[in-house]
This record gives sequence, structure tokens and C-alpha cells, in this order.
Amino acid sequence: MNTPIDLSGASSDLEWLHTTDAEKAGTSKEALGKLKSSAAETATHLKTAAASVSTDAKNYAGSVASDAAGAFKEAVETNKTAGADAIANIAHSVKEAADGIEKQSPQVAGMVRSAAEGVERISSDIRDRNVGELLDSVTKFAQRQPAAFFGVGILAGVVLTRIMRSSDRS
Repeated sequence: MNTPIDLSGASSDLEWLHTTDAEKAGTSKEALGKLKSSAAETATHLKTAAASVSTDAKNYAGSVASDAAGAFKEAVETNKTAGADAIANIAHSVKEAADGIEKQSPQVAGMVRSAAEGVERISSDIRDRNVGELLDSVTKFAQRQPAAFFGVGILAGVVLTRIMRSSDRS
């Protein structure tokens, strides 16, 4: 049972045995060069993709911040108008009180009416200005008249506390 062995295709498979070290080194250098080139190209693509993602994220964050700022500004403006209306209602009530005491004490009624008109001017001023202008005005007033600013703050706190308590009882 001797079967002949076919070695015709083996010569090509065994060619690597006959290549010199220099040829092997050249082939390895060529493969290494291709690998380096491929790695550099991949790194460039990754950098480009990362820059694109970063730009997209910044744009999205800016958009979200802009939307939030717009919603906040709208809410502040709505509350500012409601606050101005509440102040105007207080001024109207104070004027009615002044009318009620006019017969008993005309001088006191005049001072109360004058104070109510001042409160009405403040209400109109709040309604007519934007929030930034109001903050600037308050800051300037606080710098010029710190004691008055502190006193107005306490008075406003007392008034708001009484309003809140009376609304809780209702």
C-alpha cells in the first residue's frame, strides 16, 4: 500500500522556508508601515468624530440653556405683572381708607393718600420696566440708601406675611 504523495502544491506553501531574513524583515516593515498608516487614519477619523460630537453637544446645551432662560424670563415677567397688580390693589385700598378718615382727620387722610399715590407710581414703574432695569434700580437704591432699603425690606416682609396669613384663613 504505497500511495504516492503529491508535493506539487507544497512548493508554494513552503516558499517561506526559502525566503531570506532580509526579505522577511522587508515584508514585516511593509506590514508595520501599513498598520501605522491605518492606525493614524483611524485616529484622525476618531478625532473628527469626537470634534463633531463635542460641537453637537455644545449646540444642544446652548439651545437648552436658551430655552430655559426664555421660560424663566417669561415666568418672571408674568409674576412681575401680578406683583404690580397686587401693589396697585393695595394702593387702591389705602386710598379708600384715606377717603374713610377724611372727615375725622383731613391731614392724616392727605398723607395716607399721598403715600398711596407713591405706591401706585411704584406699581406702574414695576409694570413698565423689564426685570433687568428693576434690579438695577433696586441695586442703586440699596447703595444710596442702605437703611431705607433695609426698612422697606422689613416692611415688605411684614405686609407679605399678613397677606399670606389672611389668605390661609380664607
